[in-house]
Amino acid sequence: MTAHPWPLRSYLELGALPTAVPCARLHARHLVWEWGLNGLADSTELLVSELVTNAVKATAGQEDQAAVCLRLSSDSARVLIEVWDADPQPPAPKDLGEDGTPDPQEEGGRGLFLVAALSTRWDCYLTQEPTGKVVWGELGTEPLEPSEGSQSALQALLPPAKASGRRSRQNGFSWPRRGSGSMCSP
Repeated sequence: MTAHPWPLRSYLELGALPTAVPCARLHARHLVWEWGLNGLADSTELLVSELVTNAVKATAGQEDQAAVCLRLSSDSARVLIEVWDADPQPPAPKDLGEDGTPDPQEEGGRGLFLVAALSTRWDCYLTQEPTGKVVWGELGTEPLEPSEGSQSALQALLPPAKASGRRSRQNGFSWPRRGSGSMCSP
C-alpha cells in the first residue's frame, strides 16, 4: 500500500454565507497549529479567507447549492488549501494597475493576487459531480523564489490559461458524487 502524499487531512462543509469565512479561518488556524506548522498559520488563514470569500460570492444566487467546502491537507512541511463551490466559471483576476498590483482604492479584487503571491503554486479545476470548481493553493515552509522576466507580479504567478477541458482531479483527490454523502468526504 502506498502512503498518501497528504497524510494529514480535514474537510469542512460550510453554508455559503458570509459567516462561513470566519469559521473557515478559525478552523484553518487551529488545524495548522495542531499539525505543528505555526509558521504557515498566518498565510494559511489569509488564503483560506480569500478562497472561501470568493467561493461564497460565486455561490450567491445558485438555487440548488447552498454550500462551499474547504479541504485542508498537509505532509508536515506544506499545506494544501482547496475550496469547492458550485459555480463552474474559473476565477477571473481583476485588472492590475500600472505597477502590477491591484488598485488599493478598490474595495475588492485583491484575493487572487494574494493567493498567487503567497502560494508556492495554485490553480483551479472543474468538478463533474457535484458540478462546480475547486480553487487550490499550496503553501510551503520554504521561502518563495522571486519571479524572473518582465511580467507583472500577478501575471508571473498566475497559472497559464487552459482550454475548457480542465482536469476533474488534482493532487490525487477527486470530489465525491452528489448523493454520496458530504461533498467533502475523503
